[in-house]
Amino acid sequence: MNNQIKIFQEKIRKYNSLPSAIVIDYKSVAYPFYVLDLDLTFLQNRDLELFEEFVMKCVNNGLSKVGEISGFLGVDNHITEKVLSELISRNLIKREDELKLTQDGLDALQKQTISAPVSETKTFYLDALNGKLTDNFNLNNFDDKENSQNSINKIIKKPRKNNVEDLVDYYESIEKSLQNPNNSNYIELIQVNKIEKVYTQWHEIEVVLYKNSPNDEEIEYETFSRGSIQKEYREIIQQLKTEGKNILAPIFQETKQYESEGTSFTNIISNISDEDIKNVEQISVKMSSFDDSDSFSKSQTHKNQEEKQKLKQQLKELKNKTIISEVVHTYEIREYLLKALKEAKNRVMIVSPWIKRNVVNHDFISSLKDTLKRNVKIYIIYGIKGSSFQNDRWSIQELERLMSNYENFTFQETANSHRKQIVCDQQFAIVASFNFLSFRADPDLTYRDELGVVLRDKQTIQDLFNSGLSLIDN
Repeated sequence: MNNQIKIFQEKIRKYNSLPSAIVIDYKSVAYPFYVLDLDLTFLQNRDLELFEEFVMKCVNNGLSKVGEISGFLGVDNHITEKVLSELISRNLIKREDELKLTQDGLDALQKQTISAPVSETKTFYLDALNGKLTDNFNLNNFDDKENSQNSINKIIKKPRKNNVEDLVDYYESIEKSLQNPNNSNYIELIQVNKIEKVYTQWHEIEVVLYKNSPNDEEIEYETFSRGSIQKEYREIIQQLKTEGKNILAPIFQETKQYESEGTSFTNIISNISDEDIKNVEQISVKMSSFDDSDSFSKSQTHKNQEEKQKLKQQLKELKNKTIISEVVHTYEIREYLLKALKEAKNRVMIVSPWIKRNVVNHDFISSLKDTLKRNVKIYIIYGIKGSSFQNDRWSIQELERLMSNYENFTFQETANSHRKQIVCDQQFAIVASFNFLSFRADPDLTYRDELGVVLRDKQTIQDLFNSGLSLIDN
């Protein structure tokens, strides 16, 4: 075995708790950063932060009460009180009948006033996919879970040379990067004078393709940089994929062709195109962004509402044309499975190629029982050519035992079907890439992006149900 593959395999097995994982191959992927040389003006060796200086200047000019200072600065009293408490603890302000500066406070304020500005050119790195800026290229700076959860909210545009307005959103990060961890004195950014140089630099990461076990049909992946698993890169690639930008598409090639699903199923989903799925999702994301808007302008809020109404109409027309009601991903798809079992009144159908114990466990069997006790008919159909050895025997036996105890439960193996679908009453149906009975979608384990389309058209739901029953006849 290639030594590098062996190293990757050992780390994947350990990191993901998959003792039988097998690495198939690894490919290099270029990850983009913008390198910026910025001419900055800042004040260093400052003992006081900007708001502390403002509060002390207020006190020095006769504002001796918290309310007076807050009113002048336009902030809440509790913020002013917090800053005053800090300044009093450092013996810069004293509170007697009224607030006054101590001699140390007068000296500190004088020193703050005469600090000389410094102009200097510094280099920064801007992550071109998630917009995080830092002053040194250290992978730990970018492997940040909190940042990744809020990333990809907008397109990260490349700053233009000599256009400092492109950096307004990054001023806070730039000032933070100027601070010296070995020196408590605050450094205040005055302005960015100029973007002297900007260019794109590519960081090489390895995408490692593997299977959970030698007999597993599905290919997973992890991202590595300098030999270590990089969670941040993986999450960003997954997010891009949900937006229709599958940058790993050239790496993954179909290794196995499955036999035709039959004319019936193909006809039902024939007008669900990748382009329509992408459009539904993009419009839905845009509409959600208006709900998250932090604008306080009435005119802007009104404009947002008008735009949202236009998007609603577009989405309605698109849904009518394509029968797509909603586009869902990994964890949401799993929730729909549980929702079906919990809310169904008449029938639930689950079609999935494989059955594994990590999903069909004691809890899942218990949920099935609860649903069956409500006299809901449940159909579980599974099976794909050559998959028998991959299914968990305990799970199969438990489902067979359940079928022997409940007349309203049908559990059937079919000859060869790779489809994944759920039908819940006439409420909804889901057609997905998600293996409902073999993939748990546990947030604590390796993330895998799966996509599903929710359908609410009653005729389509019935057609999918009938198509599922045809698999039993075959």
